[in-house]
Amino acid sequence: MALYYTGAGHLAAVAVDALNGPQVTLDGTGLVGRVPSEAEDWLHVYAEEHAHTDLKYAVDGNPVSGDLGLFIRVQRAGDIVLTRPVFLFKGWTGDMWDCIPAEEWHTF
Repeated sequence: MALYYTGAGHLAAVAVDALNGPQVTLDGTGLVGRVPSEAEDWLHVYAEEHAHTDLKYAVDGNPVSGDLGLFIRVQRAGDIVLTRPVFLFKGWTGDMWDCIPAEEWHTF
């Protein structure tokens, strides 16, 4: 797990390691260490069912929801990739992908 802080020392984001967890759930569904396409499909259904209309894609092609403060990134696990959710604190910045710390962009 990686913790990211603002310049003022406030917790701004938490990224959960795809291989070591811990498992984090949303509405009973695990978000960590999943096949990305399955997690993306689930997120679309969840967003539609809960009227989260801000589901977008970041520059790396991964889904992000400002309403949920959730960015589903991927992490290499040998020859495959698995989901590495990043939880962002709403209101930290207006643009979700602009607030991803540089260190996180380098994680794959």
